[in-house]
Amino acid sequence: MKVSLFTLAFCLLAYCELEVPAKFYGQLAADYDITQGHYEQLTYGLPVRWHQEYVRLLRERYGIEAHAIAGCVVTRPLIAYAAGYNKVSMKAANRKFGRDIFRESANEAGRNWQALMTSGY
Repeated sequence: MKVSLFTLAFCLLAYCELEVPAKFYGQLAADYDITQGHYEQLTYGLPVRWHQEYVRLLRERYGIEAHAIAGCVVTRPLIAYAAGYNKVSMKAANRKFGRDIFRESANEAGRNWQALMTSGY
């Protein structure tokens, strides 16, 4: 699992609730990761039922990692950091692949999960 140094450092700062321009740091971290050829999506909170399938599709098809940076207890700086990071990273990934791969993957993961549940799994 590869997580950028910026992300790890900021998660620690956000956990301590230090006042920092979180969204800006998220954008900087994403810009840096993109220059290194690394694309990822940061998540937090309770995942949807088909989250594992979504993560698998992103990784296998596009080489994009989805990392949970927090559970259900989050701080405002952490939310702002993730929003800033994802805005830059997801936009760059969509531009690279020429379409909204995150929406496509989420829709397909939901359909796959639903089919599995209705098949009597």
